Amino acid sequence: MKTEKISFKNKEYSVEVADNLFTRAKGLSLRNEGKMLFKFSRSSSAKIDMMLLSRPLYLYFMDSDGKIIDVQKAEPWSFDPRTWRLYSPGRPYRYLLESFEELDLDEGDSVEFSKVE
Repeated sequence: MKTEKISFKNKEYSVEVADNLFTRAKGLSLRNEGKMLFKFSRSSSAKIDMMLLSRPLYLYFMDSDGKIIDVQKAEPWSFDPRTWRLYSPGRPYRYLLESFEELDLDEGDSVEFSKVE
């Protein structure tokens, strides 16, 4: 899988990149650690599910400039479908950073991306 470096607030992280239908559908399912950057070719209103995850994820939704427009803590699905929830910022976004670890990112902060060759 492709990786990229992201940086914000003088910190740098290596993240996996989900930039096609298959990698975005799989996301961080069946894992317990990691960070993944979802890249869409244009703004998206896609909703995020937590199927096949055993731990909460932090979702950092960004606009086309990498500015955080919403942050949500997403809970994994239980065996009770009435508790299942889909996550979205309620407005179009261009990038999504998923992380099992809570990051020092708030609404209004900016994230920079750089490809790893």
